[in-house]
Amino acid sequence: METQLVVERLTEAVDVLKQVESNLRTSSDEVWHKRRPDGRKIRVLIRASIISLGEIDTVKQEFSADVWLAAWYKEPLLKGKKHREEVDWDDQWDPRIVLFNAVSIDSHVKKHHLILEEGDDVPIVQQSNRIKATFKEPMELFDFPFDHQELTIQLMSDWPIAQVEFGKNMGIKDTIRIDTFTGSHEWELYGHLLCKAHITGQHQSTSHQRYPLYDITAHVQRKMGFYVWNIAFIMFLIMALSFTAFSVPPDEPADRLSVTLTLLLTSVAFKFVVTQSLPTISYLTLLDKYVLLCMIFQCLMAVQNALASIMSNAWLFDVISMAVLAGIVFFTHLVFGVLMFIKIRGTNKRLGQADKEYLDLCENIDRFYKRTKCTISGFTDEEVEAIEGSDKQTGIENSAQMQMDEAKAVAPLTNLPGSVQDMQPSRTNKYHV
Repeated sequence: METQLVVERLTEAVDVLKQVESNLRTSSDEVWHKRRPDGRKIRVLIRASIISLGEIDTVKQEFSADVWLAAWYKEPLLKGKKHREEVDWDDQWDPRIVLFNAVSIDSHVKKHHLILEEGDDVPIVQQSNRIKATFKEPMELFDFPFDHQELTIQLMSDWPIAQVEFGKNMGIKDTIRIDTFTGSHEWELYGHLLCKAHITGQHQSTSHQRYPLYDITAHVQRKMGFYVWNIAFIMFLIMALSFTAFSVPPDEPADRLSVTLTLLLTSVAFKFVVTQSLPTISYLTLLDKYVLLCMIFQCLMAVQNALASIMSNAWLFDVISMAVLAGIVFFTHLVFGVLMFIKIRGTNKRLGQADKEYLDLCENIDRFYKRTKCTISGFTDEEVEAIEGSDKQTGIENSAQMQMDEAKAVAPLTNLPGSVQDMQPSRTNKYHV
C-alpha cells in the first residue's frame, strides 16, 4: 500500500516537472519582429475588397466577412531584388497588420509579391491577404427597426505611429460585392466602401504609445417590414381591441376588466418577442417605445373600466372616456408616423452622402488611371492631393470626352480578387514580378 502511494507521488512529481519544462521551452512557432535597421517611417497603402458579407447578428453585435486585403510599401532593404523567390520573407521586416476588432479568424492566406517601378530600383512589396473572419461591431439601436448600421473592419499595426502610418492606395478602388450578401432578407447592403486612416485613442492602448488604425466601413440598412407587420401591427390590433370592453355594461366591472387584462397579458408576451430580437441594452429602441405606449394605453383602459363601475352617470363617463382615449391613440400614431418619416429621410440623406463621397473618389481614381496607367499611388501627400483634386484640374469641358473614353476603355480595376490582375500586380501594369 505504501509502495503504491510512493509511485503515485512520483508520477505527480514527474508531471509537474514536464509542465515546467514545457513552459520554459521556446516554441518553434514563435516569431520575433525586428525593428527596421534604417529607422525609417514607412507608409503602408491599403486596398480592401469585401468578397462576401455574411450574416449580421444583432443580438451578439457581430458580423462575418470574406475579405481580400492588400498592403503596399516601399522596401529599400530589398534594393536590387527582382523576383520574389529571391527573398526570404520570414526574415524581412513586416508591417505587422492585425485585425483589431476580429472575434475569430476562420482562415487567413498571406502572399507576397515584388513590384518594380520603371526608373526606380527600390521595389514595392505587396502583401496580399485573403481572410474569413467574424468581427465585433457595437450597434446603435435607438432607431430600431428603422436603423442603419456601419459595419467596420478595423486594421491596426503593432508598430507605433513613429514607425508606420496607414494610407489608402489612391490608384485603385475599394470594392464590395452586393450579390454575395447572405443577409439580404433582413438588410439592404449599399455598394460603397469608405476607408479612413487614423490612430488609436488613449482608451484603446494600454501603453503610452499610439498605433495606426485603418477603418474599412460598409453600410447596411435594416428592412423594417418584418417588425412592422409582425410586431407593431399586431400590437396596434391588440390595443384597438381594448375598445371592445365598452360593449360590456359598466355595472359588470369584472367582465370588463377580464377583457382588458387578457389583452394586456398578450401585449406582455409580444414584448418578450421584441426583447429576444435585441441585445441586452440599457436604452429603449423606437419599437420598444411603441410597444410600451400600447401597454400604457391598455393600463389606462383598465383604470377607466374600474372607475366606470363607481360613477353615477357611467354612460356619459364611457362616452367621454372613449373620445379621449381615441384621441390619444390618433395623436400618438400621428407623432410616431412623423418621427418615422424624419428618421427614414435622415438615414437616406446620410447614406446618399456616403454614396456620393465614394463615387466621387472612384471617378477621380479612374481619371488618374487613364492619365498615368498607375495602380499604386499615395506614398506621398502630393500623390494623394493630385488624385483627390483631379476633378477640379480636369474641368467640366472634358466630361463628354471622358464618358466616351470610359465606354471604350477596358476597366481592369474592377476585376474581382483572385483574377490575373490581382495575382500579378504592378504599379504601371507593365512590370510583373
